[in-house]
Amino acid sequence: MTLENWLTLATRRLSTSAAAQVRTEIREHYDAALAVALAGGATHAEARRLVLNNLGDPRTANCDYRRVLLTSQEARVLREGAREADTVCSRPWIKPVAFALYLLILAASAGFALTGRVPYAIDALCAAFGLSPFLAMIFVPINTPARGFLFRCARWIAMSTAPLLILGPDAWRYSWLLLSCLAPLAVTEITRASLRRKLPIKAWPRHLYL
Repeated sequence: MTLENWLTLATRRLSTSAAAQVRTEIREHYDAALAVALAGGATHAEARRLVLNNLGDPRTANCDYRRVLLTSQEARVLREGAREADTVCSRPWIKPVAFALYLLILAASAGFALTGRVPYAIDALCAAFGLSPFLAMIFVPINTPARGFLFRCARWIAMSTAPLLILGPDAWRYSWLLLSCLAPLAVTEITRASLRRKLPIKAWPRHLYL
């Protein structure tokens, strides 16, 4: 195995910047250790083999690196989250439209209730409940780890219970649809949790609080 083969395996699935960091550090370590081995009387072939053996298993190193450095998936989620946040912030009409839609749904729920169409009123109220995390995201200053944790708990409660309340007894029949909708969100949430663990709080962009 050559050093390049070792680096390719060790940096697998790391982000571009993390892979570059690992490659730079390992090459510096490799060159220094190679110089020491050559100074000790080893041949070039023996020195390269000794240094590569001392680096250890590249797959094990890759697992260790992915625990502390950004992976390519985490870097992608970070970029996409920043893009989404910029999209919301750069469109001032989103806030009033979202708030108007929320009020419209509540008004519809009240109208249905007053006209005796209770099931429709409950469905509209559940829809408003499901929309509430989005409103909180754009109106409430969620900028501390504690607020972020509370928001994420409330968001998942709203997203998981609102469809169940709307579907009622039919929820089990459409469970495959609910799972298929929530699964990508769960994967993203797990990735963001890993990002929050790896990045210092001061370096968190706003969407990591959400």
